[in-house]
Amino acid sequence: MDKIKIGLDFGTHQTKICVQTTPDEGHGVPYYEFFQFADLDGNKHYFLPSLIQINDDDTLSYGYVDQNKIKSFSALPQKQNIELEPEFNPAKMADALFAKYATAANAPEDKWIFSKALEIKLQNIRSRNTDKIKEAESAYEKQLDEYNTRKNVFRYFKQSTFVGVQNTSTPFIKSRTLCIWYLAYVIFLLEEKYDTNFSINMGVPTDETTYSSKKRLAVEILASAYYLVEEVYNNDINSFLNEKYEDLLKKTENKMFSKELKDLYNINIFPEAYANLSSLTFRGKLPTEKMSLTVDIGGGTTDVSFFSIHNGTPMIYRYWSIPRGLNYIAELSGFDYSEGDFTSRADSEVIDKFNRKKQELVYNLINDLKRRIKEETSIPVQSLMDALEDRIIVYSGGGSTYKFLTQPISTFTDVKLVDSSIWNEEKVEDKAIVSQLSLLLTTAYGLSVGDKDEDVKLKSYNSLYEYFPGKHEKEIQEISKDQC
Repeated sequence: MDKIKIGLDFGTHQTKICVQTTPDEGHGVPYYEFFQFADLDGNKHYFLPSLIQINDDDTLSYGYVDQNKIKSFSALPQKQNIELEPEFNPAKMADALFAKYATAANAPEDKWIFSKALEIKLQNIRSRNTDKIKEAESAYEKQLDEYNTRKNVFRYFKQSTFVGVQNTSTPFIKSRTLCIWYLAYVIFLLEEKYDTNFSINMGVPTDETTYSSKKRLAVEILASAYYLVEEVYNNDINSFLNEKYEDLLKKTENKMFSKELKDLYNINIFPEAYANLSSLTFRGKLPTEKMSLTVDIGGGTTDVSFFSIHNGTPMIYRYWSIPRGLNYIAELSGFDYSEGDFTSRADSEVIDKFNRKKQELVYNLINDLKRRIKEETSIPVQSLMDALEDRIIVYSGGGSTYKFLTQPISTFTDVKLVDSSIWNEEKVEDKAIVSQLSLLLTTAYGLSVGDKDEDVKLKSYNSLYEYFPGKHEKEIQEISKDQC
């Protein structure tokens, strides 16, 4: 029997799957194919949008917005007209009042008194008008929030669950539950083609400080999805798709982590940056043991990792997930992400803002390293700068197809892009087509070549000092993860 391993790149914006098949019970030469998903018109794609829609009949559909089936939205709230008190010119009104009521007994200073009294009255009117405006805006924002929570298309539930930003949960459907349903749908598709004869390697956004907890979370979510597929719906995808979401909620069970559960469903969880780099180190594409960066620019997020290579294995020291991707650039530039054409339509100020965020992370990283070296060792700070000079920065993801997003950052000036050379030594189905998408499919491929997640090597900051001459003068403390 063939040994089948699924590299599941569950993405914030879209999901990619690489299937490694090894003949002769795992003893033959492996070959690779990328799973193809059908869109609403039956066309095949290597990507499945990470999206769930509530339909008119309260069932769910996955991957694409179907305007013919989507549950109707409530009317978008409108801002109400506010009746404000009219304002006036205190000086002119004071003149008019003085002229109207002036007598021989009136002193000229009475006009000044009129003016001051009217100024106080005007201030009170403006204050009441401001309160009315704030009250109306607050009511509108509340209505808008309620409208948004009733939305019937859900995105970014993966990001919300694993990174904790841009929470897309509703009062009745949590982000974690959306992840379970979406992955259950993916497992249904895989089992339709491969039966149950496969294992899953999935990626999570993490580094050394959060890997353990996020691995447990990912196992729980995947196992809960498996439970729906195999125990609740008995591998019947039609029963699953015809279930109303309220009944699906009742049948969804959150499994709790155990090693037995992980082994039962043959699940391995890898850091996404590790998998991304594994696609290059697997065949020696990055033969370096110095400190470098990898930047994965996706549709919903940009993931930045600080790494080195030891004996062909990537070592991840630090990881950030920035809630900015191609969607961010498109939205602020005034067009829809699906329309593409970033080269001519992306606003230069938005691009600069996007790139500055990446630069800010790198500068903070370098400054933090400088501080810790100075405080904790006898190593000259210049040794750090020498070690970081002209270092590699590896770009991948859909955003890496645009040169204006793949610039050098600080001392990381040796820009490298993941290209089709990663497939040169592999048997890949439809290699000519796949090679053109190498920037997008890297992580899925890297996951498919992974073996056991127990083999993952994530390094803490203190191990970086081996690159510099000199000895530590003080005990080195572990550094906590900065989240962006």
